[in-house]
This record gives sequence, C-alpha cells and structure tokens, in this order.
Amino acid sequence: MSLRRSFILVFSALLTALAAFAAAFSYYSARNEAWSILDFQLQQIAHVVGDGAGLVPMGATTNDEVVAVRVTFAGGRPAVTNEPGVRFPERAGAGLSTFRTGDEEWRLYTAVQPQRTVMVAQRTAERDELAADAAWNSAWPFLLAIPLSWSAAYWLVGAIMERLQILATRVEARKVEDTAPFPVEDAPIEVRPLVAAINRAFDRVRETLAQQRAFLADAAHELRTPVTALGLQLGNVKEAPTDQARDKALADLEQGIRRAAQVSTQLLRLARSEADGPTEGPPAVADLTAAVQECLARFVAVADGRDIDLGLDGAESCNVRMDPAELAAVLDIIVDNALRYTPPGGRVDLAVRVSGIRAVVSVTDTGPGIPDHLRSRVFDRFFRVDPSATEGSGLGLAIARNLMGRNWGAIHLTDNPAGTGLRVLLEWPLA
Repeated sequence: MSLRRSFILVFSALLTALAAFAAAFSYYSARNEAWSILDFQLQQIAHVVGDGAGLVPMGATTNDEVVAVRVTFAGGRPAVTNEPGVRFPERAGAGLSTFRTGDEEWRLYTAVQPQRTVMVAQRTAERDELAADAAWNSAWPFLLAIPLSWSAAYWLVGAIMERLQILATRVEARKVEDTAPFPVEDAPIEVRPLVAAINRAFDRVRETLAQQRAFLADAAHELRTPVTALGLQLGNVKEAPTDQARDKALADLEQGIRRAAQVSTQLLRLARSEADGPTEGPPAVADLTAAVQECLARFVAVADGRDIDLGLDGAESCNVRMDPAELAAVLDIIVDNALRYTPPGGRVDLAVRVSGIRAVVSVTDTGPGIPDHLRSRVFDRFFRVDPSATEGSGLGLAIARNLMGRNWGAIHLTDNPAGTGLRVLLEWPLA
C-alpha cells in the first residue's frame, strides 16, 4: 500500500472515530438535558396548579405534549383531575418517580403540601420523542462532518504528499552523470534525513564514478605501453634478416605477450576486487597453513632459477574465513613481489602463527625494502617505488589489499627485523 493511501486511511479512520464519539456524546448529553428540562417543567406545573380549579381535560386540547394532573385534598374533598383515564398511584413519595397505567409508562412528580397533594405526570414515550428530537438536532452536524472529514483528509494528504512528489520528480529528472547534492533546506523537516541519505548516496556514486574514470585512464595508460611494444616486436619479427634475429624477435614478442596478458589479468582482477563489497553470508573456510605450503610449491622453481632461498620458517595449523582462490591470489602476489625485488643469493621466508584470535602470515625478504614515507602509497594503483628496478604494473598490492578487506583481513608493511629488507604481515580473524 502506498504511503499516500496509508495516510488517507489512517486520517479518515481517526476523524471518523472522533466525529462518531462526538456525535454519540452530544446525542446522549442532549437527551439527558431534555429529560432534565421536562422534569423541571413537571415541578413548575405542580407548584402553579393550585387546587386544580383551572384544569382543562386532556381530550379538550389538540396538543400532544400534555400532562395529566391529579389533586387530592386532606379534608375529604373529592380529588380533581384532568384525565380520569389515568390511574395515578394511591400513594407516591414526594419527588420524581415512574408508574404504569395500562400499556403506558408515565413520569410522575408528586408535590406533598399540608392541605393537598399534587401529582403531575407525562408519558415517557412523549418525553423520549422530545428528547430524541433534541438529541438528533445536536448530533447530526457531527455525523455530517464524517464524509466532509474524508474529503478534507484526501485533500490535505494530497497537498502534503505533493511536496514529496516534487522531490521524487527532481530525482527522476536527474541525468546519470548529475550527482550534485539536493538542497536540504527546501525539503520538509521530516524528509530531510531522507534527502541527506540521498545526498550521501550521490557522494558514494560520485566517488565511484571518479574511481572508474581514474581506473580507465590508468588502465589505458598502462596498456598502451605493452600494446605498442607488441606492435614493434611484431614488426621486428617480420623484418628479421636472419633466423637468429627472428628467434630473438620471437622471444621478445613472446615476453611482450606475457607482459600484456599479465597486465590485463591484473586489471580485471583489480576491477573485480573493487566492485565486490565485503563478503556476505557465511564465507568459505580455508586452511591457511596448507595454502602457504601450496604457494611455496608454486614458486620454488622460480626461486631456484633466481638463486633465492625460499622456505617456510614455522607454521601453526589454523583456519581463516576466506575463499581459497582469493587467499591463493593474495599469497601469490606477496610472494611474487618478494622474489621479484630480492637480489640473487637472498632469502624469502614465510611463517604462519596464531596471535590471540587472529592468524598472521609473515613474508620476509632481504630486498631493498620500501621507505617509510612510501609504504602507504604502494597500495595505490599503478604506483611503483622504482619502475626501472624490475618489471611490474603496480597493481599487485592494490589487489591484495582489496581482497584482504573483502574478508575482514588486513595487510601491513614493516622492516625486516633481521636487517635489510621488508616484512609483509597478513592478518585474519581465526575461523
């Protein structure tokens, strides 16, 4: 059900209930008031009737709203009445009471005086009719107000919701690239939190668009070099004068293809890691020690080819909540960077340990390290401390940080405590 319809129904029901209560209260109040007035009228008649000499028989008047009067005397004088057909009670206490004669009920007022007793009676049916007329005249304006209140509720809710419709129209009319915030002051006070939330959403969209533009620009710039190199290397293959020159040109072309494929793969992986938010639902559980051992197996040949001592320096068995494929990608990035920047004859040591409720993987190398003032920047896309030192695209650590963040992990850079080099710490909550 729409908000507009809900408001109309709620307000209409509320106004109907209030009007019905007011009509009922007015009806019963007016009815009781009419009875009180008629009782007072009986009392006044009893006090002015005297000895009943001026009584007019009830049949002689055309007025339906008449009263029956009976006067009895203390000295044995015959009673006087204007309606012999009404059988007054022989004894009645002073004041107001009721009695029945035939099929009719009468309201009676008895005035006891030293010389005489005056009884004045009126049919209760006539009294009820008079009281009902008075009560209805008092209640019908409230009943008439019920349908009028429905129209008023419909109009008022429509006028109030129109202000929200203006805001909705503005949002709908926005262009995709228009992320300017809405003026909060123009919105009703109750809707301002919603407008503020929309503006915050626009801020996130604006940041996302800026990141995408920067990513596309950086990706185009980063891919331009290997693609251009592939074109030149292909030309070298075609123009090679000898078989030896052609083989060398083919080797260069093959290396360029691997370079372009690596950059493309990392760009796609980075885009996916930035697009995906934190893992929802119960994440997969990965054996951290087994993942580290598998990573070592994948890089042992590379380390041997570069004359680097790659090994495992202690491993405590533990599990972390992370997708095994993403865990393998993070470990491969960190170990590949360590091997890439460690000179021949150096060392790269991995260790797995448990610290409280967290699992920690440390990757320590004996390379040149990273200056303190650049350690925060190496997580930026396409940033490299020394582009001429080794091949790379500057995307690995950015991807690793995004994947760790998706799984409530963290990555830190510190100095090698044993001397020259860098230590990378990967931390996760234990599964």
